[in-house]
Order: sequence, then C-alpha cells, then structure tokens
Amino acid sequence: MKISINKDILEKWRDILNIYNLGIFICAILLLVSIYIIFKPDEIVTPSGIAVVDTNTKETEEIAEETARKAAVKQFKRLREETKKEDLKVIKIQREGEEYYYITSVENSLEIKIKGGKISRINAAPVEE
Repeated sequence: MKISINKDILEKWRDILNIYNLGIFICAILLLVSIYIIFKPDEIVTPSGIAVVDTNTKETEEIAEETARKAAVKQFKRLREETKKEDLKVIKIQREGEEYYYITSVENSLEIKIKGGKISRINAAPVEE
C-alpha cells in the first residue's frame, strides 16, 4: 500500500515537472525580470558611488523649502547621518543664473536646484559661511 502511494506521488510530480511546464516557468521568470528592468526607477549615482535621492519634482516646477528639507534628510540618511529637518540650515544661493537651496547639517551639506528639485552637489563636510 505504501509503495503505491509513493508511485502515485512520483507520477504526479513527473506530470507537473515536464519539459513544457518548465519552459513556461522559465519564460515567465524572464518576462518578470525584463519588466522589472524596464520599469525600475532610475537611480542617479555620483562618481563617488553615492545614490542621489529623487525629489519627485518636474523640471518646470519649483521645489518648496520644506520639500527640500525632507529630501536633504533622506539624502543624509543615505550618508549615514541621522538628522532632523528642524536642525538643518537652509540658505538660498544663486550660481550661474540659477537658484539653489544650500542645506547644511552637522556633518554634510548639499545643494538642491530650486527649479526642478535635483540634488546637484553633495559635500562630506559643511562649508563655513
């Protein structure tokens, strides 16, 4: 009795694991990987290997100071610095005809372009005024 149950289970697995089903399974996995590669969010990485936070602001929109602070806190967390948005110093600067928020924390600083909200510079040490 026990031997026939094992043979029945073995036959069911052979029916399930045939070449046709394995081919469909492999094709489905390849399709899912391809879709992920196509639709994954593009992550900007600096030459030093730091991943830059996206602010989800369109190129034509201006980023608010509060949103810039939130993005700075996220970026500083990626740099392994725990800080609060209330502890950040924000200065509005102009460089080459474009305005930026220059945001400093205790250990790091960065610049966020006001029009478009892109993080343009990341410094490991804040610049003194």
